Amino acid sequence: MKTFQEQTNAENKSIGFDYQYYYFLYLLLCLEEGEKIGLEVKDDVHLELPNEKQVLLQLKHSIQTNGTGVIINLTERDSDLWKTLYNWVNIINDPIDGREKEKTQLNYLKKTAFILVSNKAFNSSNKFLENVSEFKKGLISISDFQKYLDILRDTTKDKEVCSYISILRKQSPIWLSEFLKKLEFELGQDDLISKIKSKIKSTKVKEEKIEDVFNAIDSNLRKKNYIDTKSRKKIIFSFDDFYKEYSVYFDKGRNNKLPIRKKNIKFNKPMKDQTFIKQLLDIFALKEDDHVEMLRLTSQMLQTGNHIEDWVNRGLIVQEQVDEFNNDCVNKWKNTHDEVHREINLNLSVFNTPPTDKEIILAALKCLDEIKKKELEIDYTELDTELSNGQFYLLSDKSEIGWRIGWEEKYKL
Repeated sequence: MKTFQEQTNAENKSIGFDYQYYYFLYLLLCLEEGEKIGLEVKDDVHLELPNEKQVLLQLKHSIQTNGTGVIINLTERDSDLWKTLYNWVNIINDPIDGREKEKTQLNYLKKTAFILVSNKAFNSSNKFLENVSEFKKGLISISDFQKYLDILRDTTKDKEVCSYISILRKQSPIWLSEFLKKLEFELGQDDLISKIKSKIKSTKVKEEKIEDVFNAIDSNLRKKNYIDTKSRKKIIFSFDDFYKEYSVYFDKGRNNKLPIRKKNIKFNKPMKDQTFIKQLLDIFALKEDDHVEMLRLTSQMLQTGNHIEDWVNRGLIVQEQVDEFNNDCVNKWKNTHDEVHREINLNLSVFNTPPTDKEIILAALKCLDEIKKKELEIDYTELDTELSNGQFYLLSDKSEIGWRIGWEEKYKL
């Protein structure tokens, strides 16, 4: 027996919302030109088709399993089933929406399809599903179906479910006939994320980029839905809306450029212990107490390192390419370092004139400034300023490059 706290746990509700959202995303990816889709507008999800046709979808998710650990079946007296049917009866007969009379109700039924989607499995012993199927095939009459509802109602102990059955039974034969013709079930709909990724793959996105395309669409869609809901805007997408706003993510998944997906960086080590920070402090490019700037630069370094590691782990590039990239960056640094220190080195070697501390610091800062202007490229993928700077900080942290004269003696490992 569950405690009150367990009964009020948000887990079930949360996964139900996620299930609804991901099925919406799946259908959004299936959208064709001229169609629209809505989330929590006309129903859990709805589709607007050409010629004023529409589809209403109710999403029901369960975490209940049977003795073998498999999600339970949809039963004949399932409360999810009958609550859904009850909802649709009320939508069809809604007087506020101008459907008080049967004629307008029948017109609504002719243009509307109803689909119950659930991760619950089909059950061959579910007589309701069997009777719906047989009616649609013409194997039983509407009178036969009504008799079945009478028996079901009279043998149902759950008062709420019994009331839902009664409400459906009260509808006229022609009303009930039209409704059953438009009633569909999508059962066993589980692992929606795999279905979504499969749909993304069907758009010719490269295998190794499917995850990136999924994450980009998912995060941006969730953000947009949150903003629209907060602004009291209806969440409705047309095919053209989705194409315009999200096709760029599919394009990135089809090209040969490496995927760039920046994440929030967590860093809990002493920032001043990092070699690249020590090098920057040594030339007064950082203030001792400027922890915010230290964190920003550390984030840049880790963003670059994490991306390169991810690309190698996923087989998008090989270590040889990384080595070549690092060597090229070191060469770029060396050319800059030699240039800004040419006068100092000349005075030291030819005229035996040592530089002042001020000259050393200014030259080091000049070297750093010039390096920060460079934008890098790896495997035909241009890195932005943040990732480019992060690469040089990474090399500095490994003591492969430095900024001032004599940095090797102090920082070279």
